[in-house]
Amino acid sequence: MTGFRQVFDQVVRTAREHGVVKDRLRIKDATHVIADIALPTAQALVSQTRDKLLAAAEPFAPLLVEGERVNLEVMREVTEGQKPAERLAARVFQLREMLFWADELTPPEDADRNRAWQKFLAQRDLAHKILDDQEHPEAGDRTLSTTDPDARCGKHGQWFDGYLVDIVIDSDSEIITSVNVLPANGDEAADAPELIRAEEAAHGNDVQALSIDGAGFNGPLLRTLEDPKGLNLDAYVPPPKESEGALFTPKDFQEDVQCGVATCPAGQRSTRSFRDNKKAMTKYRFRAGVCQSCPLLDRCMQRPPGRYGRTVCKTDYQAEHDRARQKATTAQYAEVRREHPKVERKLGEVMNRHGGRKARYRGLWKVLIQELMACLAANVKRLVRLVCAPAARISC
Repeated sequence: MTGFRQVFDQVVRTAREHGVVKDRLRIKDATHVIADIALPTAQALVSQTRDKLLAAAEPFAPLLVEGERVNLEVMREVTEGQKPAERLAARVFQLREMLFWADELTPPEDADRNRAWQKFLAQRDLAHKILDDQEHPEAGDRTLSTTDPDARCGKHGQWFDGYLVDIVIDSDSEIITSVNVLPANGDEAADAPELIRAEEAAHGNDVQALSIDGAGFNGPLLRTLEDPKGLNLDAYVPPPKESEGALFTPKDFQEDVQCGVATCPAGQRSTRSFRDNKKAMTKYRFRAGVCQSCPLLDRCMQRPPGRYGRTVCKTDYQAEHDRARQKATTAQYAEVRREHPKVERKLGEVMNRHGGRKARYRGLWKVLIQELMACLAANVKRLVRLVCAPAARISC
């Protein structure tokens, strides 16, 4: 994979040497790539996992594998005619029992170089993952196939199974400067800093601004992008529409972080606060009796308070959100957003003219190679048009 990325970076480097790639503005977007898999049922998925684990473990524990295959035939006879849920439960139980001894196998002396052992470890890890998916279906991030264990289910307009290809283009030349591939449920917003860092590491440049779609209205992301000691980018992100209702919003409540209280528009102070580190916010709660007798209740709550009064959530990234909203009112923002469709057209070219829409290979790094080559083809075409076409017109 490293070699393919070096070839891609070399084309971008050539474009920079010809002066067509600038550092004024990068535009980022992602689109879906459909995996080359057929989705099995849960029972088939567990069975395929079991069979592959047995095949991989056979060189290191032949007697145990032989015994498991005998148990398998017995289980098939016992569960024949049972309901699908019971058949699935029996196969999950057998896979769990297999993993008890699989986890205890002694590695060979040349474990680091032994390809058969490395394959066994990969299959064992996959079996643990699929077993965990069956036992905790609410956790998400489910493995869909043993054929392509990196593929995931995600939503990009509609639900799909596969990957996300994430790109950044130079707005002036429309050259793709950075590419990455994520699982379908990957965080494309969090991938934006990685794309910029990868480009700057490859070319030693300093990108000045980045335009990203609504997924970029994310406090941690905005802080990372705009950090003066880090990427120090001028980020342009469309903010979500704020509620136009008559009720007070969290902005109307004054927060005192040191005292751990919030003050409402009526001058009342919260009585309790709760920290949610996962969502990076603090929740402030007011007494029900105070809210019930408040003259501004109709402007604060849709329903009369029950056991508790108003609860207000204050995010740690309010300053970043406020800056993004303020920037969205400027003329510069409007001009940048008019340039944003360039990346959508470029993605359409890569997907529809260079075979990027459907994965030809299985596995994250193999799909990344496919998308690198598709973007490389698009870049070569664009570079030839930018560098050679003016000369051709002059010679005529």
